Amino acid sequence: MILIFEDNMDIGLVLKRMLTHMFHENAVVTSNFVDAENMVLAGEVELVLSDLNIEGHKEQGLDLIKKIRRIKPHTSPPIVVYTGVNCNDTLYAEAERFSDEIFEKSEISLPQLCKEMYRLLNLRKR
Repeated sequence: MILIFEDNMDIGLVLKRMLTHMFHENAVVTSNFVDAENMVLAGEVELVLSDLNIEGHKEQGLDLIKKIRRIKPHTSPPIVVYTGVNCNDTLYAEAERFSDEIFEKSEISLPQLCKEMYRLLNLRKR
């Protein structure tokens, strides 16, 4: 399963449809921290795609990826972050440390994002 941690449900649903079609993997969209955490802890998640700022909970995406890395340090799923936070921001730098890949929303291309997710999913399945 691909976990999409996103507060904008329009974006989340587009990503879900696209990723489900491309990777033939179930995808789930949530902005609920506890639900996301429980899915990862249950071992259901093959890859996490996370925004950093969840509306009403600034930096909650960063909190989630840090928690995933702390709880499952050797078996955590790959984490791809996409964010509107500028690469010169300290939040961006911290997210880089805990993610496998990070993209700025203003510079992201869907083919680039999908290529990286495909690479990470294939590495995980080996």
